[in-house]
Amino acid sequence: MASVEPQNERNHVYRFSTLPQSENEANNEDEPLSISTNTTIPAVSDNNYQSDEIFNISAHACDKIQDLLALTLFMLVIFLPLYRRFGSPKQDPIPPIFVLNSMYISNFTVGTKGLAATWDAKFTVRNTNVSSIYFRTIDFTIFYKQNPEDALSTTSSYPFYLDQGEFVKLHLKFTTMETAHWEDDQEQPFVGSKLVEEIGKDRDKNNGSLSFGIQMKVQAIYYGETWVSDVVMTPYCEDLMVQFLANKDSAARLVDPNRNFSVPIQWKPLPFF
Repeated sequence: MASVEPQNERNHVYRFSTLPQSENEANNEDEPLSISTNTTIPAVSDNNYQSDEIFNISAHACDKIQDLLALTLFMLVIFLPLYRRFGSPKQDPIPPIFVLNSMYISNFTVGTKGLAATWDAKFTVRNTNVSSIYFRTIDFTIFYKQNPEDALSTTSSYPFYLDQGEFVKLHLKFTTMETAHWEDDQEQPFVGSKLVEEIGKDRDKNNGSLSFGIQMKVQAIYYGETWVSDVVMTPYCEDLMVQFLANKDSAARLVDPNRNFSVPIQWKPLPFF
């Protein structure tokens, strides 16, 4: 078949010549065509990612809070009635017995410099009817006559346990300093000049005898068989008459030893948390 050459409208013949090719290009003509494409992945905004993360954390925290509230409500409904029963005695137990066994006063002076004295007192504390009592703190105050506001000296005892039927003996010392030395121990009550003058006159008027009182503040925990209770007791003993010794004007003894204390008691439920 004859080849037909292309012509234009005026019958001019176009002749084409092959483009020059390199030797490598010529050899690769028979190789298949390969097409490479680059796929561009759009970048994710950091702000959007952080917002999603914060939202997930907030939702998780809300779920945890709801679970905690539900558990707390469940505990209140179930355990609060039991706690009230557990924290209250069925009947008021008899308070422990507090006894002042003896009291000796030495270095007692009354004058223009104030009041000075050393008080040596022995006590017995007995638990009569409760499974166990833990005495956390016991604060003692000696006062003049029957007025606790006229405090002369204070001291404290160490904590201790008493099971049912047990007792403990306490040996305590009180110190009253003269006015000039009061600043050395300001935890002690300040004894004013009017009270000092009154004590001196009463001693002379009553032939060497004076009347004092002792009050305690006790914080303790009662352990019953099926209950536990926090208690506050305020034992007190008044009209403690002391007589000064004939051969020692600065020393006196308790006239009527082994005095029992009255023991007001206040029940305080243990805190729930």
